[in-house]
Amino acid sequence: MRLENLLNLTVNEGIEDKGIFKACFLSGSSGSGKSYVLSKIKSGSVEPRIVNTDKAFSLFGAEKWGEGWIEIKDTVKKISKNQLSLYINSMLPLAVDGTSSSTSLILRRVGILESFGYDASMIFINTSLETAMLRASKRERPVDPEFIEKAYIEVEKAKSFYKSKFRIWIEVDNDEGQLTDKVILRSFKFMSSFYSSPVKNPIGTEIINKMKENGWKYLSPHIKDIENIKKIVDGWYNF
Repeated sequence: MRLENLLNLTVNEGIEDKGIFKACFLSGSSGSGKSYVLSKIKSGSVEPRIVNTDKAFSLFGAEKWGEGWIEIKDTVKKISKNQLSLYINSMLPLAVDGTSSSTSLILRRVGILESFGYDASMIFINTSLETAMLRASKRERPVDPEFIEKAYIEVEKAKSFYKSKFRIWIEVDNDEGQLTDKVILRSFKFMSSFYSSPVKNPIGTEIINKMKENGWKYLSPHIKDIENIKKIVDGWYNF
């Protein structure tokens, strides 16, 4: 995808669409299968936008924290920041798929979205260390086993903390053979209910009412200027 296309995304959703001001965080160790689980359980009536800086790095043939990432870090940050700012400006439903070993990073990102009016939920993907390491070893660019083990331990330590912080929470077991049709259906219903439910965040409900009254489609320029949105979002990508 060309850089200018990434920086000039267009969105067509409106204030009456389902899923506005909703963001679901996916948590789990590297190799837990977060992206795969998401592909299986996404709500059919709502198509959340995927927020994942690792994907942006892969466009340039690099891995985050891997060889060559320093050289493209600023470009990836610019692409990612502009993309997320456009999503937020249109209040689009989000699925945040990325590192979850840092509780402070997750809380900062949740806080950013809540400040705009979003509700946040979390899906925690359970898997064994052995499975996580096996999957990571089969990637096109294998990850250092020591890194996987360290990240796994950190994510497991953070699990109880996340569970206490996210009012809307579900766990999905994803070891070999565990992602059954029954588990997929239960998780699908969870996501569908979350994205389709009324916005609970008082900031979001106030903004929705104001936009409906005035016929506004985007947060900018009436609620927040687009440059102000980008400035706030800049804190998301401090890596």
